[in-house]
Amino acid sequence: MELTDTQKRILEVGKREFLEKGFKDASLRAIVKEAGFTKGAFYGYYNSKEALFDALVAPAADELIAQFKQAQQAHYELVTEDKAEQSQDLSTSYLNYFINYIYDHFDSFKLVICCSEGTRYANYIHELVELEVDQTENYYQQLRRLGKLKGTVNRDLHHMITSAYFTAVFETVAHDMSRERAIGYVNELAVFFNCGWSGLLRFK
Repeated sequence: MELTDTQKRILEVGKREFLEKGFKDASLRAIVKEAGFTKGAFYGYYNSKEALFDALVAPAADELIAQFKQAQQAHYELVTEDKAEQSQDLSTSYLNYFINYIYDHFDSFKLVICCSEGTRYANYIHELVELEVDQTENYYQQLRRLGKLKGTVNRDLHHMITSAYFTAVFETVAHDMSRERAIGYVNELAVFFNCGWSGLLRFK
């Protein structure tokens, strides 16, 4: 559905307010006033400040999670095709895709990572970590049954490492890195973490 000019204006002003003050401290009154509309006009499109925030971030943030789930499924397919040794290369390939997607929707992810306290996106990174740990634990179990892993990793340690990894990836957004710098940064990060996982898990 195409946005009306009024809706575009509300979204534009709302994004500026949220980026400047964060969701909790952003003022709906200030948004409406700067947009030049009445509260009635605002409520014709969004029933709350949180609904406005959702409209700004949900398309990109929710789609990234959907794509992330698809990437995890691709790793399971490597097991069935007896290509599990390609897992780390596949992870790095998807990481590059994801970082470019994030930068294609930079403002949305800036809002999620830096300005979302008080919304359903406040624990976005944690939710990604939980999703990654749950699915990867299942993946490792399949590899162990096939005799392709010698090492084991305690789930608590797995969670800590994954949390550190995801937090580091999103630091690119938190620190307003350029796309080029962010891509270089996360690829070096992938090398570092892949070496660590290989040492712990001892892939065969």
